[in-house]
Amino acid sequence: MRRIFARIERQKKLLEKHPFFARAREIDGEGIEKKLKIWAPLFVHLTMTFRDINLMYYVCPTPGTDFERAINAHAHIDGTHWKMLAADLDTLGLDREVASYGDAMAAIWSDCGAPIRNYMYWVMHRAQRCGASPFLKMAAMESGEATVKMFFATTKRVASLYEKKTGAKLAYFGDNHMDSETDNAVDLKLFEEIELDQPTLREAVWIVDDHFEKFEAFLNHKLEITFDKE
Repeated sequence: MRRIFARIERQKKLLEKHPFFARAREIDGEGIEKKLKIWAPLFVHLTMTFRDINLMYYVCPTPGTDFERAINAHAHIDGTHWKMLAADLDTLGLDREVASYGDAMAAIWSDCGAPIRNYMYWVMHRAQRCGASPFLKMAAMESGEATVKMFFATTKRVASLYEKKTGAKLAYFGDNHMDSETDNAVDLKLFEEIELDQPTLREAVWIVDDHFEKFEAFLNHKLEITFDKE
């Protein structure tokens, strides 16, 4: 697994150069609420699908090894992060813009959010391909953790600007989410010394590479809707 974790780190360093991150670092207090109100509704489908992925595909119903127990502990916590988003939607006043199920459906499955939903369907596909293997699950989960931390380090800065401007604190886009990711990270040392057989290694490499390819497309879309359409 050490080779898989090294591959994730290499892919992460390459993706850190994506223009979304440079543009996001330039965001100031002007128009910050508008950007958050673009982002937040598009994360409803993402975070609820992420909950399902964790609880349906990553969690082992009858964990019998330390690997399975470590994955379960993390997956169960990740499965609760949607509650932070619900709180942020309330803070941003977006819940008051939804008067019916029809309004909610139109917002969650908007054309604007289609590329983000597509990204999540690929996350689900990779999770399903892991089957019962804790090592493939770890490759998929740690790839996701790497990109989640990259993206939400950016939103954390945006959330701090919003708090300075309004006095309101955001949870999902702010400190709480990032703190949860850091405080509940899986101890990779448990997995590092595992030698994968060749079929499992090939599948793990595909999972890592496909994740970063699809996440780059996710960032391309976020760049377009956040900055290119201003």
